[in-house]
Amino acid sequence: MSTRYALQQKGFTLLEVLVALAIIGLGMVAVFSQLNQSLLAASRLRDKTLASWIALDRITELRVTKTFPKVGESSDEIEMANMNWFYTIKTVQLSDTIRRLDVSVSFADTPGSVLTTVSGFVGQQDTLSASSATAGWPLMDENLSEGVVR
Repeated sequence: MSTRYALQQKGFTLLEVLVALAIIGLGMVAVFSQLNQSLLAASRLRDKTLASWIALDRITELRVTKTFPKVGESSDEIEMANMNWFYTIKTVQLSDTIRRLDVSVSFADTPGSVLTTVSGFVGQQDTLSASSATAGWPLMDENLSEGVVR
């Protein structure tokens, strides 16, 4: 009788198989949920990085072209990485020769949902003397012993 009992106990019951499948299914749901969150985070990080690059490019363009922006707000669209972006440059006067630029970037189809805002400063190049323009940063004033921003 003991051999006959041993032959009957070789496999799993249907209930044991269903419990094992339920445990594996719950584990797979958790794994896929984490993968989805990782993909969303990576996508969001990519979008914010590209938006920051666009904002920095706009500020750098104004600096390199030595354009002294007027106080106010301007906006435009640009394409980068096969995506359309919308940016707004808000220019604030800090002094007669310095402007603060706040560049906000969003997707072109949702301009109200800003991804990032980058601030930068632009100085008016006309007021710098030829000797101080090549002196480096900070610009040195002949009358002062410390660096000043003009």
